[in-house]
Order: sequence, then structure tokens, then C-alpha cells
Amino acid sequence: MDDEEYNPEFSSRAVLVAVMVCLIVVAHVFMWFSDMPQDLKITFTILNIVGWTIVLMPILLVDKWLNAIQNRNNDE
Repeated sequence: MDDEEYNPEFSSRAVLVAVMVCLIVVAHVFMWFSDMPQDLKITFTILNIVGWTIVLMPILLVDKWLNAIQNRNNDE
């Protein structure tokens, strides 16, 4: 790996996102194995999916946009 390609900021973000996803999945696994009613489990799962989509999608889209701007500026 070249020094130019290594980006410690990206690496730490990737680890943070991976840890968050793992914690969310583990929480849902424990919820699905609990004795909650089935319809409540489905409701909580759908609310969680919608909530995380609303939170994470703008962050990811802005990050892609910023990378495109930086790449364009580097080409000039």
C-alpha cells in the first residue's frame, strides 16, 4: 500500500461504521430471540431501518459529493 493511498481518516470511519452496524445487528438478534410479540418486533425493526436510513444516507451522499469535488479539484 502506498503512502498516498492510505487514508487513516477513512480507516477510522470504516471501523466506526462497522462497529455501529455490528452493535445494531446484535441488538436486533437479541430482540428477535426475546419473548416480545411478533408484530412489535417487526414494528421496531422497520422503525430502526427507517431511522438509520434517514440519519446515514445524507452523510454518505455528502461524503460522495465531497470526494467528487476533491477529485475534480485535484484534476485541475
